[in-house]
Amino acid sequence: MLRMKRSQCVDNKQHNTSMISLLQYLFSILVILVHSGRLFSQDVIHFTFKSFLGRMAVPYFLICTAFFLRGRIQQGLCNHSYFRKLIKKYSMWTIIYLPYGYFFFESLNIAKIYLLPGFIVAFLYLGMSHTLWYIPAVILGWVIIQGLLKYVGTRGTFITVVVLYCIGAVETYSVFIQSTKFYPLMSTYMSIFQTTRNGLFYTPVYLLAGYLLYDYFNTDLFTKSRGLKYILFLLLLALENVLIYFNQGLDKNFFLLAPLCAVFLFNWSIRTSLFKEYRLSPLKQLSVYYFFLPPLFIGIVSYCLKSTSLVAHHQGKVIFVVTLALTHACALLIIKVVNKIPYQKIIPLSLSK
Repeated sequence: MLRMKRSQCVDNKQHNTSMISLLQYLFSILVILVHSGRLFSQDVIHFTFKSFLGRMAVPYFLICTAFFLRGRIQQGLCNHSYFRKLIKKYSMWTIIYLPYGYFFFESLNIAKIYLLPGFIVAFLYLGMSHTLWYIPAVILGWVIIQGLLKYVGTRGTFITVVVLYCIGAVETYSVFIQSTKFYPLMSTYMSIFQTTRNGLFYTPVYLLAGYLLYDYFNTDLFTKSRGLKYILFLLLLALENVLIYFNQGLDKNFFLLAPLCAVFLFNWSIRTSLFKEYRLSPLKQLSVYYFFLPPLFIGIVSYCLKSTSLVAHHQGKVIFVVTLALTHACALLIIKVVNKIPYQKIIPLSLSK
């Protein structure tokens, strides 16, 4: 692909933003499902929803973000202002989740002296909730690919981010390296940093995919047989999931075929005529709150169910349904009330552009 002549996306009016909004909304619901615990008693169904379908949400979000950020660059717009606003909004969400983070640290029974360093690490790396990691990871990933593009070019950047992603994928494929000398090194890393799903190993490959999709948007690779290519990579990803299902590692954030599957899904969704005539932009706004609000409700509902006799998969269903309902109600309240008050710029809860 890197030897092809670039043919950038130039006609934004042809984009099917309605389909993008719909998929963002559906994927944000899947994120809630992933974090609601076990919903199915059957292991295969549980794995399919949580590790196969659910793990496609963040890749799609990342590619979408990079695609439109690249478009802003080509339009002569400054992305610095975008990231400044993003940091402000991230800071606001972090403040909202400070009590959540405090109770989490308290549950670890660590000394009070480590609370401040813990909050700093949470702000810069892990996030104050299990979805807030996304924003610092996006910022770091974008800085990395911009730096690489500047100093080593497109080909060098492509090779570097693929290598980084493969290193990160060791957490998914850890069972295959248990007998190697690399396993103790990986175990040490995981004991310190918890995960390789971060702005160094995880997000750069997806951000570069969205970036390059914009640059090569009108080439044959992305204009011909769009749906067929997506289905092909989806089937290959399904086969990879079968392999991982029978050989489960430390976590399941990384799938080697996920970047290709996600980029061709986004490519199909932005071009298809399906739902194009419908105005679905409100779903995009809802999806933002569906992504960032649920940890609060999941924590509350999980605590309330702690003393019940419900089995795990029934608890998971209750957590999912109640969290989804509360999230939707709260999102509507924010959209209709908070975003309309005169001090909206001071209370930047929305992450939409």
